Amino acid sequence: MGSPPKTLQEIAEDIERDVGNKVKYVALRPADPEFPDVPLVNITTLENRELCVAVTTCGLCIIGHSHDSLEGLSLVTRDHPSDLADQSRPHGHVKLSQQVSIASVIHDEVNVQYYETIYSLLDAVSPMYRGAFCSELSDKLMMLQQSQDSN
Repeated sequence: MGSPPKTLQEIAEDIERDVGNKVKYVALRPADPEFPDVPLVNITTLENRELCVAVTTCGLCIIGHSHDSLEGLSLVTRDHPSDLADQSRPHGHVKLSQQVSIASVIHDEVNVQYYETIYSLLDAVSPMYRGAFCSELSDKLMMLQQSQDSN
């Protein structure tokens, strides 16, 4: 039996922990009073690009191009297509759909890009993140190889 699905807030907290060493800055920001159930994360990429990211049941979405910018929040908080969200989950718990991995959903002629993971979002917007990820993976593989060679 698996563990219960994570809440959107828990996913946002995981983002802060998981990518802190691959971006210049990452921090949860206070929720917008109009949309208290949508966790928001401020990120500065290694290229100094500031982002405000919403964590939704459809996935992660860049809603602003500076910290605390909420310009796109109303787009991602509209009713989402029912096939993207798992409606059988208790309120507050999500299972991100396989269909939203770097998939787009069109809202009134505005292209809203959703990402299933913070890693896919950062991979799409930060070439230096990609390099840092590859370097970390390579270092771990080398350490594993060295430990196997010494045994």
